[in-house]
Amino acid sequence: MRFFFICSHQIQNLVPLFVELDKKKVIDFKVIFWEKLDDYHFDYEFNNKINFKFNKFENYKYYCLSKNKNNSKEIFSFLNKILITFKLLTFLFKERRNFDSVLIYGYYFPNIISSIFLKFLGKKIILRSVSYNLGIRNFIKKFSRNIYYRFSNIFIDRFWSICKLNTEFFKSFGVKESKISLIESSQIYKSFVFANEEEFVAIKDRIISQNKILLNKKIILFVGKLIEKKRPLFLLEAFIESKINDDWVLLIAGDGYYRKEILDFINNNKTKNISFLGFQNLQEILTLYSLSEIVVLPSDYGETHGNVLMEATQFKCALIASNRVGIYPELIDNNIGLVFDGSNKLDLIKKLENLTNDKILLEELKMNSFEYSEKIKPTYVANKMLEDLIKK
Repeated sequence: MRFFFICSHQIQNLVPLFVELDKKKVIDFKVIFWEKLDDYHFDYEFNNKINFKFNKFENYKYYCLSKNKNNSKEIFSFLNKILITFKLLTFLFKERRNFDSVLIYGYYFPNIISSIFLKFLGKKIILRSVSYNLGIRNFIKKFSRNIYYRFSNIFIDRFWSICKLNTEFFKSFGVKESKISLIESSQIYKSFVFANEEEFVAIKDRIISQNKILLNKKIILFVGKLIEKKRPLFLLEAFIESKINDDWVLLIAGDGYYRKEILDFINNNKTKNISFLGFQNLQEILTLYSLSEIVVLPSDYGETHGNVLMEATQFKCALIASNRVGIYPELIDNNIGLVFDGSNKLDLIKKLENLTNDKILLEELKMNSFEYSEKIKPTYVANKMLEDLIKK
């Protein structure tokens, strides 16, 4: 079976999955990217030029419709999507004899228009998305979403859901449950990023030597883009107002539009154990997980799956998330973290205090978290995809 995976750009947590799918002998696998995003590029949400220092193009077959974008915002501009639609349709027509099945990653209109075209070519079409029904929307937005998603779903043969809320999203827009398969979201893992254990230890030692505040402390970690929906200031306020003892330190790792506000906040609260690390590359992020006891994602509506939480499970991190993060039901069901009411800062404070004061609960969540990490390894996810792909 010949299988194309259509994706907007090089999303880092998908790369190990691509490598695993490429190993499967029963399929001829290839990724089709809209764009080739430069390793060193401007990210509009990080509000800075970044480089995760991670090779995104090794050990799997791929083709890029366009070359060398150096600004992530350009990928999703309306004009570029129009251009990509024509390029994608042209490519798929030329390659029509070289594939049987196509996965489209996301409900972007170039993908949906392509799925309509592919339907007429008699191809099997699978959709993978991180969409949810979380959030408050007015009547017009609800109505337009209902029309767009229900129409789009007519042309899809299979839906690969990543979690409970994703499944409910598909069903709410007319998808029959029999057409949905739960296949968890694959994540980056340590041995894929580090050449060996010595490299990992060297980076860990460097981070500790550069941040003396980490010595003899237990770490609560926030990592990600410093933007409104991620709510890093909400977490800082909760940490300051909580009764967490001095054994704990809060690390903020990332960059974005709230950088100045966060630095000002930390400078105005020097009595508390808070440290700002700035942007971290992928190796540094994974190392920070390994140093941490708890990872927190306090996001508001607009957050998608919560990849940072999932990445952290391989390092036995307990998790705290708002009920506005897509993966939050799985935190409860698998007992790997605590979930707080996203509208209630006092509830976040309570969860922080509970988890930092209850050693038994902390250890239980950490061990469960590590067990859960097996379900989101690329090998596990690739096998589930392959099983569903070859169903008659």
